[in-house]
Amino acid sequence: MADGGASSFIFLTTALLVSGLVSVVLINQWGEMAQITAQETAALEVQEATSVDFAGDPMMVSLNTTLNEITFYVQNTGTTLLDSSTLVVLVDGQTVTSTINATLVPTTGDWDEDHLLQITVNEPTWTYQSGDDVSITVVVSSEITNGYRGSDSMSVEVRLHG
Repeated sequence: MADGGASSFIFLTTALLVSGLVSVVLINQWGEMAQITAQETAALEVQEATSVDFAGDPMMVSLNTTLNEITFYVQNTGTTLLDSSTLVVLVDGQTVTSTINATLVPTTGDWDEDHLLQITVNEPTWTYQSGDDVSITVVVSSEITNGYRGSDSMSVEVRLHG
């Protein structure tokens, strides 16, 4: 009879030890999941705060036929600073690879919601004429914020005038 009480005590102690170990593992797993969720939330916040849009009249985009240059403006419509060095421009679905000049307007400061970016693109093979309609796509990235970078793009059909 005494052996029954001792074995029950051993089983009880073993069960308590195992449940304690399981609790530690579950708490650690919960902490890791909470950390991953916080990181994903921070990345999503930066992504949601990154936005760009066309600025100006899309029916009056500047074309210089002598230099094969198209000049247009985009605006930061988000709340994060945008990084003009990460700019990608596509004209009629083709990535501009020769020249992209990006100038902040006004010229001092960062590319925030108070500044426009004047973009001049050039491809020697273009044969566009005044009155041509083209599709312009711009892809931008934000400055790194809290270790994360957001991105956005805009596409617009424009009419060239030179």
